[in-house]
Amino acid sequence: MKKAFLFAIASILFCGFIASCSAYRGFVSNVTRDDIKQLAQFEMYAHFGRVENGISIIDNDSVTNTAKSLFETELAHDKTLPVTETITISDNLVRNKVQDEIRWMRIYIDNNVPVKDLTIPPTIDSILCSRNVRFGLLIHNGGFYCPDGILKGPGSGIPVACEGSTRSAGIIVDSERKYLVYVATSNRNSNPLEAETYRKQVND
Repeated sequence: MKKAFLFAIASILFCGFIASCSAYRGFVSNVTRDDIKQLAQFEMYAHFGRVENGISIIDNDSVTNTAKSLFETELAHDKTLPVTETITISDNLVRNKVQDEIRWMRIYIDNNVPVKDLTIPPTIDSILCSRNVRFGLLIHNGGFYCPDGILKGPGSGIPVACEGSTRSAGIIVDSERKYLVYVATSNRNSNPLEAETYRKQVND
């Protein structure tokens, strides 16, 4: 069952939307790109909603699947990071655990938890160790789509022109040393159903 989130009436989201687009990218340990000979990419965690009546954001599988597919296509063309394999998890229980760990990693980063205090999540660590792969790439992509082009501000209800919002993150974890080695984030006020949105995010 789809559930409604009143993101649009929450000031934190509105302020984030009207702010300029932001991005961060960089290695956060003494590991460099040259040290990464093998990089296993986990399935992307994506979660998008659709704005209804300018206020409520409703979980939407169609928007999520389209946005995920568009982003994956752009990532496949990007050669910045040396992805050598893709990890597909058939067990739904394990898959859900991995997705949840990716989601929480993004929450910690968004809440400015120092990267040095974050360690590799246990399920992801176990999978990498079982494959004898040191580095894993985690990708998060979320946001919302405004079909009517309008988002109402919190409290005031003043409409603001809005196509949507996308928030992505790429995180490389180290199963040998148990910490994060690379973090890239990109937040854009743009339509999540257009390929150009993800082309720009990949290049941020």
